[in-house]
Amino acid sequence: MNEKQQLTPSDPPPDYETVAAEHGQPSSSSQAGPPPPSQARRPPPAPGALLDLPILKYMRTHRVILASASPRRRALLAQLGLPRLEVRASAQPEDLSKAELGPYGYVAATARRKALDVYAAAVEEAAARQSEPLPASGVSGSDPASAVDPDAERSRRDPDLVIAADTVIVTRDGAVLEKPASAAAHGRMLRHLRDTRAHRVLTAVCCVAPRADARHPGYAVAARVEETRVVFARESDGLPDDVVDAYVRTREGVDKAGGYALQGLAGALLVDRVEGPVDNVVGLPVRRTLQLCEKVVFRQDDEDASEDEGEDEE
Repeated sequence: MNEKQQLTPSDPPPDYETVAAEHGQPSSSSQAGPPPPSQARRPPPAPGALLDLPILKYMRTHRVILASASPRRRALLAQLGLPRLEVRASAQPEDLSKAELGPYGYVAATARRKALDVYAAAVEEAAARQSEPLPASGVSGSDPASAVDPDAERSRRDPDLVIAADTVIVTRDGAVLEKPASAAAHGRMLRHLRDTRAHRVLTAVCCVAPRADARHPGYAVAARVEETRVVFARESDGLPDDVVDAYVRTREGVDKAGGYALQGLAGALLVDRVEGPVDNVVGLPVRRTLQLCEKVVFRQDDEDASEDEGEDEE
């Protein structure tokens, strides 16, 4: 797949018979005739819903909170068959010292702060709601359970898993970039990334889950910082100032670290190549995130299950 293609497909997967017909090839059912009306097929589910992995099955049936308001992170998880994640952004300010912590320390500490803040707030809120009557769902029926609002019932339970992430851009000279503060700053940021060619995208993921044995502090934490190297096009290779300014005016990158969206116009206009996980640049390294979720849910007794992991040592 082209690295710059849309990362969150919404169309259902094709079936083998349709693909064979499109290419003029005989299919296994071509000689059987059309199915009777009673056997007409329903539209197939999205590809992610077909992923039969233990951690995904767990996440589909438990209270999972994405501690981020980022629509890109939500979309990346939705394509795994997780469209109904609870979204709850942290209220903690992102004001840790970049100078003292450095890029890796800053992004890791920020993601951890978000995860623990949302986890603690959800636990406190669930305890407070235990004494409140459950609101009706508005669905009539003979089953008493159908009369209960499922979202309200879920909010009375402690979260089973919280996922938080933070993404920053690190320039060639070590400066940490987040979201642009103004249109002028946005243009300067992108021209700097172009003129210095290569930069690093760091995304820290932190997952928190309650400990099965309730051992202090009552939860398990697993975290990791993932790195991707992004190379911008040269000014002489189709990225002059007027193209940068035109991109700024689209406002596509206003709410994104570094001021650009790899999965959007920036992938076609600004970026020359990507070295490392593409979804990490979008805001969430999905494969690594699932590994961390497995760790805090299924392997809490591992020696380092409650410790942060550093960046790859490859």
